[in-house]
Amino acid sequence: METLQLEIHDGIGELILNRPAKLNAMNAKFFEELPIAIEILEAESVVQVIVIRANGPHFSAGLDLYDMAPGSQKIQAAKDIEPLQRGFLALATTSKPTLAAINGYCIGGGLDLVAACDIRMASQSAIFSLREVRIGIVADLGSLALLADVMSLPTLTEIALTGRDLDANEAQRIGLVQTLCATPEELTQAVTTLARQIQANPPLAVQATKSLLVQQRTQHLLQHLQLAASNNVALMQSQDMREAINALIEKRQPHYHGN
Repeated sequence: METLQLEIHDGIGELILNRPAKLNAMNAKFFEELPIAIEILEAESVVQVIVIRANGPHFSAGLDLYDMAPGSQKIQAAKDIEPLQRGFLALATTSKPTLAAINGYCIGGGLDLVAACDIRMASQSAIFSLREVRIGIVADLGSLALLADVMSLPTLTEIALTGRDLDANEAQRIGLVQTLCATPEELTQAVTTLARQIQANPPLAVQATKSLLVQQRTQHLLQHLQLAASNNVALMQSQDMREAINALIEKRQPHYHGN
């Protein structure tokens, strides 16, 4: 795989974002490889726990705008967005417990990815943002539905409508992060310890518990993904979205006209 690494050891399957030179930004190849990676880990009987982490100092800066923005003009229907959602849905519905280990930037699609995990753990370096609104679209990979279960709706509304950054302490306070560690090294140890605690329990009980949690989590997720995709079909044809992306790339203030 070009954008992901898979490692399996001692019953832990690691899915590792592997574009550190690009801050692990998500390009078209990433969206192609993610569902395949989840399928591989799901099928491996020796894997009891899945850990999502990233190479380099940052988890993910979100969408790779240089790679993905040109393709947005080709999106004409919700079905054109569904392939981008497929891997995130697979992660949210996998039968195996999922832990996210987060350092540095966890922006936009990066936050969508960890929102699909069961437990989020971070170091003090972590910075979170639902950045989609700032590039003229809605978060269409599931985070708005999934995060409504971990924080209050007013809090989610505020961070989704502003696209502002959250530091690690605030992320823990609002429930986005369950465990906060001082350093990346301590985070690695904490994630391994938690994975081992889960592994120590009877596998059938773990699987049954996870199955119930998946049913609760995905009760409205599919409908939400379809609605979000439909919204973005229209937004991706807007002048405002093009202006948002151009301004970001050109490092200038955007000028919006509501069309």
